[in-house]
Amino acid sequence: MKTRDGDRCLNCGQKDGIQAHHVMRRTLVPFAGLELGNGISLCRPCHKLVHAMFNGRPNPALPMGAAQGDDQEEWSFLFGILMEDATKRGLVHDELYFLSDELLHFSVAYQGYEPLLEAVADGEFSRLRFMHEIWRAMPEHFYVDLASELGAELLAAGQ
Repeated sequence: MKTRDGDRCLNCGQKDGIQAHHVMRRTLVPFAGLELGNGISLCRPCHKLVHAMFNGRPNPALPMGAAQGDDQEEWSFLFGILMEDATKRGLVHDELYFLSDELLHFSVAYQGYEPLLEAVADGEFSRLRFMHEIWRAMPEHFYVDLASELGAELLAAGQ
């Protein structure tokens, strides 16, 4: 992974003290621990910064990001860095940044957005782009619930 990332921190470009970081932690997604696309090279200060904000043990009963659990914005940011770097360097996303079907289905289970999975199957999206895109939006059910609540309020106001 460090070689793939040019032996540098993909966040700041530093070349000293490079460490491997799991984008989605093994405590939440154990099966993704060895997937190349779930790893990013960070220098010690950037790695420390990521863990300073989100280093608690994930609690599936709490919303994502609660109690120092995992954070979808951080995931989207890191997958975005990987995607931009791969594109800039002309690296094939799905070759050097492997992400399993299981991880993609895990993401759809949390977020929704089944059409993004279909875009991967149709070759319109790389798996890396899928991970960036799916985690950068609120979960699909959030928007459905919000629209339902607003519709109910509008109906109640119109009566």
